[in-house]
Amino acid sequence: MKLAGRVLKYYSRVIAECIPLFVTAGLLPVFSAGIFQNEHLYEMSNILSFLVIPVFMGYKAGTVCGGDVGGLAGTLAASAVVMTEPASAMILSALAGSIAGFLCRKGLDRIKDRIPAGFEMLFTNLYLAMLGLLAGALAYFMLIPVAEWLITLLGNGLSFMIEKGIIPFISFVVEPLKIIFFNNWINHGFFLPLGLEQMKTKGSSILFLLETNPGPGFGILLAHALVYRDMRKKMVSSLIIQSLGGIHEVYFPYVLSNIRLLPAAIAGSIVGNYCFMITGSGLLGPASPGSIITIMIMADKKHWLGILLGILVSAAVTCLLACLIMSGKKGKAVSHEETIQRDEEVQMKTKRMEHARIYFVCDVGMGSSAMAGALFKKRLKLEGLTGVEVFHVSADRIPADADVIVCQKDFARFLSGIDKPCFTVDNLTDMSGYKELLNWLMGGGEDGR
Repeated sequence: MKLAGRVLKYYSRVIAECIPLFVTAGLLPVFSAGIFQNEHLYEMSNILSFLVIPVFMGYKAGTVCGGDVGGLAGTLAASAVVMTEPASAMILSALAGSIAGFLCRKGLDRIKDRIPAGFEMLFTNLYLAMLGLLAGALAYFMLIPVAEWLITLLGNGLSFMIEKGIIPFISFVVEPLKIIFFNNWINHGFFLPLGLEQMKTKGSSILFLLETNPGPGFGILLAHALVYRDMRKKMVSSLIIQSLGGIHEVYFPYVLSNIRLLPAAIAGSIVGNYCFMITGSGLLGPASPGSIITIMIMADKKHWLGILLGILVSAAVTCLLACLIMSGKKGKAVSHEETIQRDEEVQMKTKRMEHARIYFVCDVGMGSSAMAGALFKKRLKLEGLTGVEVFHVSADRIPADADVIVCQKDFARFLSGIDKPCFTVDNLTDMSGYKELLNWLMGGGEDGR
């Protein structure tokens, strides 16, 4: 189970870096049948879907496993997969690229000292060419049969769930996994490949809506604004970031700090999914991030009403239930600032540096960490702090030159084994939680708390 989780997490990371291509491939058919009325746009979408994206995924997977040279081998392996089995190319190209990248790295490390002087380029080029073809052949004979069986099995299971009307109840699995930061793992590693397969027969897929629906998170945040008046000002920005920015991680800490809110999120998600199902709603491609804006862009006009209704209903149900749950202990609630001051843990082991490199970390380094980094740069300008470099990165790409790591408190468990000073906050996008870090950068609090 642990190995399967690592594989899906790795696969979701590769897909996440290709999301702009998926979005483009989904938008082109809309444009070709809409205002532009150009058949070449539809042909371009097919080229992206069945050639460019699989090859690029092979390159990215090869790069992750074997660096730049591994990326070249991964490209060759993915090209071989596309030529032999275009129907499953999107799924198999990343696997073939991973094999090629891994073999490339291991092989070159073993033979580089045995290559005669002056023949390095010749041996490297021949090795890469043969390795790419070998990985493509392995994918053809070993991976394609397994992938076809798996796709058929999952596709039949999905069809059964849709026919029996039980697909909305997948929220019992989705929502708990989301709040422990497996949202990208679910969306990119599971729903996206199956959604692409469903699109081939139905033209759109409800699977692209199951995790990206911003309704439950919006309901949780709105309930806090309604129940706790002192939090309303902060909730306005959080609501905008969550629903329009598509950064769902904003509401995760509120559910984790009060786990009784999880049933409210699940109930809202189920109702929203049921609304999507009975209205026949679906998206033409993945919506990433899960913003109302990207969701509506990726939807056909005939599905707009059903999708909006599903989002609004899920938000309303979640908000109502969350308000009822929180109202019972309203008097015992503490302010958001007190929660941050109580839970914040700063583990600085070095004194203040003149030049600091701060890395904001999240699952894939493209969502909450990117937004938090941008907000923190603005805060640094307001404070007049110079010499501080701010970056955002995925959890498995933290560089050796990082001086400080910043992540959400509940995400810190994924950074075990990393020997870097770590600053944790309840919410990456809430700048009120960075007082200790700013104090350290200004010269106060030598070793943190």
